Amino acid sequence: MSGKATYQELIHQNDPCYLNSIPNVFNLWMISSLTFPVHALRACVNKLRRAALVLTPVLACSVLAASGQDEVRSDKEVQSLLTEAARLTGQVESLRDRMMVLVRLALATGKSGDSTTAKINFDEALECVDGFPPQEHFADFHRQSIAEARMEVGDVEGADRTLGRIKDDSQRSEAFSRRGDFEGAILKAPAIQNAENRDEFLQSISEMQLEASNRHESQGVDQWAYTDNCPDIAAADGLDTPDEKAPCLAYWGSQLATEGERGTALEILRRAHKESRLIADLNLRAYTLEETARGQARAGSMKEASRSLAEARPVALAAYRKTKLKHGWTQIVEDLVQLEVEWGDIDGASSTLEQVEDGDKMNAFYRVACAVVENGHKKEALTWATSQISSRDRALVLIGIAEALLSPTQSTAAGH
Repeated sequence: MSGKATYQELIHQNDPCYLNSIPNVFNLWMISSLTFPVHALRACVNKLRRAALVLTPVLACSVLAASGQDEVRSDKEVQSLLTEAARLTGQVESLRDRMMVLVRLALATGKSGDSTTAKINFDEALECVDGFPPQEHFADFHRQSIAEARMEVGDVEGADRTLGRIKDDSQRSEAFSRRGDFEGAILKAPAIQNAENRDEFLQSISEMQLEASNRHESQGVDQWAYTDNCPDIAAADGLDTPDEKAPCLAYWGSQLATEGERGTALEILRRAHKESRLIADLNLRAYTLEETARGQARAGSMKEASRSLAEARPVALAAYRKTKLKHGWTQIVEDLVQLEVEWGDIDGASSTLEQVEDGDKMNAFYRVACAVVENGHKKEALTWATSQISSRDRALVLIGIAEALLSPTQSTAAGH
């Protein structure tokens, strides 16, 4: 399976909450506290930053106004959620944490139509960065991310001012870039008053356009080559290894459950569960168990689903720890927590997140909340929010819920 897209990647590639991250700095939160040499750290960050800017959307859930009474109700609810999140943000003591929450808040507030408050939130985030200790090597990196976020919500003037506060010249060349929307970014370039900043910006976009094009072509071939191995449920029997057969069975079993063929789905999912025990790769085994649990729940067998998810928990955490040792990142624990929240196991979700690093936990609170609401479980997401003792964590969950309510699919679905 080397070099090919996994079933997990293919399932999630169109999931707005999964794909999103606020500008790359928020996924690299923990890197700023590592102790290896600064020159090595900078090389690592430059590579990760370039990849993140090209491949990762900046916003979690797209904005589209609803209509009629649903729009009025949604607007009031979103404003209530964001107002409470803003109040909680003021109680966050850590400057870095507060900065991260403020940018999340600014993006959601801007998407809700309140550009004035969004600009204030961005300015407050910059004040937090200005207050970082002198030994903070990532201050300009944070400023760059804030500049990118401001551009995303149309605050071109604020983005230009933020870019002007970046002291490291090399950092400026990466700023303002957006995943895929190179044409839109180029059209905004004239608004950058500083000629040097504007030239570096345009040069950076040209380079990243080429990189994105090359990467897209190579990935397209890999994905099709892999998915051809499992075009339907019958193909699973022809697969030789558990690493291929188990996720194939889990995927198609889940699809059949969605289509209402519950009996057949459960039989296939039981086969997937059995085969998953032979998978050597921890990430793939955890994913297969989670997908199996999801399908069993759709097919109406919560007892089997709970058993599969319980089995997935230690595997997912082991996969997470192994990945972190290599300074990598995996989605697998967030997927686990998402199911726990959707099924009302708030204590289980809390217990799981207690075992991940703080920076990953912050991302998980926001993204899981967004995904849970996207899946129609707003009530469970709100319950999860109220269970958070930390002002920071509760604010992130509330912002995630608000982001999801602003997405086009939620004008009716989020009323659950």
